[in-house]
Amino acid sequence: MSETDSMGGIKVLLLEGGKRFPHRTREELEAKGIKVTPVEDPAACSTILESDREQTVIIDLDLYRAGIDTVQKIHSRYPEIATIVMASLERLAVVDEALRQGAWDFVIKQPDLSHLQEIPQAISRSLERKRLKSEIERYGDEAKRLQEENEQRREQAKRLQDEAERYQEEAKKLQADIEHYRAEAKRLQEENERYREEATGLRTTLEESRSEGRPETKPSLESPAQGPNEKASDDEVLADIAEDLKSPLAAMIGYLEIASAISPEQANASQILSLQRIEALARRLFDLVMNHTGALDIEAGRFELQKNLFEINGILESAVLDKKDEANTKNIEIILETANDLPPITADAVQLERAVKILISNAIGLSPLGGSVTVSSLRQDNEIAISVRDTGAGIFKEEFPLLFDRRKKIRRRGADVNTAGLFVAHHIVGAHGGRIDVQSDPLEGTTLTIALPI
Repeated sequence: MSETDSMGGIKVLLLEGGKRFPHRTREELEAKGIKVTPVEDPAACSTILESDREQTVIIDLDLYRAGIDTVQKIHSRYPEIATIVMASLERLAVVDEALRQGAWDFVIKQPDLSHLQEIPQAISRSLERKRLKSEIERYGDEAKRLQEENEQRREQAKRLQDEAERYQEEAKKLQADIEHYRAEAKRLQEENERYREEATGLRTTLEESRSEGRPETKPSLESPAQGPNEKASDDEVLADIAEDLKSPLAAMIGYLEIASAISPEQANASQILSLQRIEALARRLFDLVMNHTGALDIEAGRFELQKNLFEINGILESAVLDKKDEANTKNIEIILETANDLPPITADAVQLERAVKILISNAIGLSPLGGSVTVSSLRQDNEIAISVRDTGAGIFKEEFPLLFDRRKKIRRRGADVNTAGLFVAHHIVGAHGGRIDVQSDPLEGTTLTIALPI
């Protein structure tokens, strides 16, 4: 690349003094591809720089004091603009003063005008200095920014360290609580197994008595409130067991809700997962207890309805919200699809919501991990249809008659069909003058539909 090509695109303001060869400097620079704008006085120079600062200024110090003043003003107002001064050898003292006032470079004028060859080199040096100065400023700003970020990160690290120490203390406490809850859950599980074995033995005794044609007795565990010869039926024993389990299970679930709310920073993933699983099992056990208790109350004639006028969609929204946590333990999405044209119905909202929640819980139990449960409502002629559809393995037609018999078991891998709960839901819906329809496909899942008269 020639020197002319390398200098292309450079703009120069030329402020010359003296009377000799006033145009030679401009001609030499333009011959090298440098665009030169001659300026007659310092005021005109400032006017141009105000609108265009991509300039290099060359000042002939034969202007004497005016030249020094111009250097000082340019440096004061436009410190980023490169200024080059020219002076004869006899005026080196003036060059020194110009450099002190802000000039970037200088060229010594020669009688044969050979100094005109040095001007492009001075311009190149000034432009390189300008580039380096810009980089220095940029790196300085970057260093300042990095220093500020470093201070922020140091403060953040200290705050995180303080939080980590606090979380560590809380984690120790939570670990102790987890151990306590684990031991309590194990104790309750052992008690439940013992009660289940005793109830099975009582049921076997009763069935043997019936098969042998002997008068039925009421075998039971003796209790302080009963005399040594008094016996209770197996259902009464189950009712007592269920009542005894309600309170500790409810308390256990409450403590587990508090413990399972810890964040990943406070406990590791396996601890949180264990808590969630324990909570899910506790809720499942509590629902089983409540379903069996409800079934026993129904069979004993202790079931009543308190009817009022209600919007059905409000009942569905409340039921879905209550089952969100249970669904989350299996990463199951509950989808609510409600119609807007449903008229209000006269119903016991508490019991009807209970029936819907039993259907949702049963659908969650039968659905695979990552599946979905869809709860929908619509109007069909003179009925309101509430459907709960799962994505599980389905129910075979020969099992349909067993769905609402609390004494029957329908086994599925991972979870059994909640026959005790469905027995309660079936009775609640029947008490409202409705019915539960069953549709199932082993490949697509099961849909249970509550049909209520309007």
